[in-house]
Amino acid sequence: MSEQPSVFQRLLKTFQFNQKQLAFGSYAAELSFYIIWAIVPLMLALANVISVLPFSPTDIVATIKDVLPSQVQGLLLPLLEDYLSSTSSGAFSLGLIISLWPASNVFNTIQRVFNTIYKAEPRKNALIARMFSYVFTIAFVLVGVFLGFAVLYGETFYQAVKDIFGFDFALLEILINQSGLIGFALLALVLLIIYQFIPNVNWTWRYSIPGTLFALLGFTLISQLFGLVVSMMGRSTSNQTIGVFIILLIWLYFNAMVIAIGAFINVFYHDFKEKNYWEISDQVKDQAVFRATSSNYVYYGQSQPVLQNQIYQVESDHTSKESI
Repeated sequence: MSEQPSVFQRLLKTFQFNQKQLAFGSYAAELSFYIIWAIVPLMLALANVISVLPFSPTDIVATIKDVLPSQVQGLLLPLLEDYLSSTSSGAFSLGLIISLWPASNVFNTIQRVFNTIYKAEPRKNALIARMFSYVFTIAFVLVGVFLGFAVLYGETFYQAVKDIFGFDFALLEILINQSGLIGFALLALVLLIIYQFIPNVNWTWRYSIPGTLFALLGFTLISQLFGLVVSMMGRSTSNQTIGVFIILLIWLYFNAMVIAIGAFINVFYHDFKEKNYWEISDQVKDQAVFRATSSNYVYYGQSQPVLQNQIYQVESDHTSKESI
């Protein structure tokens, strides 16, 4: 009878089993690129939505200022203000569709990165996968609009509900007065949905919670420590256009890395809970098997992944030599 492994042994084997997915820098760089690529379409989409809603552009800009770091505002807010002043509500439908399609590249990239981290197969139908990303992009814009509505008109909404029903709603009043709490809860919900539905896996909700909690903590730490990073770059650099762009890239890169690490934590937690230790151990050993024939060898953990046909070639050469 095999000795039962300790918790530390299980953690170590689970980590070894998933260490191929540790390329967080590459994931963050890819996500940051597509987010930068999608900023202008997202701004245009947001302006199209605002144009048909009873929102004041001044109030919208003031609300966004509370969310973005001050060093990034100088690059993004002028774009949004220009769109808000030039967008017509008559072109709402066409403008929204055109602007959201390239913006959906962000969620399409997240889907691809998550499938890599989760060791999941890509969705077979490319059109369905693309539409899946498009739906998430629309949902992201709607969540942003809802958050803006809650911040700007929450008090008015509460007074209307109070007048209709004739008594106070203490919980609703607390939520209205704590707009930051509403934003934090919505962010948690969005992250939970992203981790649950974007990767092509069928796991229970509890395996999306650890990554969500980590991402919330990571975003909070980044927002608190970002000022320190900017100060290390120098005050004069942050006042220049190129400096602001670099700061934006760093901010996006760190946040994208947090999202990728959160996905890895979900996978690690799932494999630790669901997979058998001895099966994982056997798979890790199989990956670490040294296959050598003359100068050809394959080993686990090398910098570049070995193509499957190369492995077959090594094995076939080895078999041929044995038969001779």
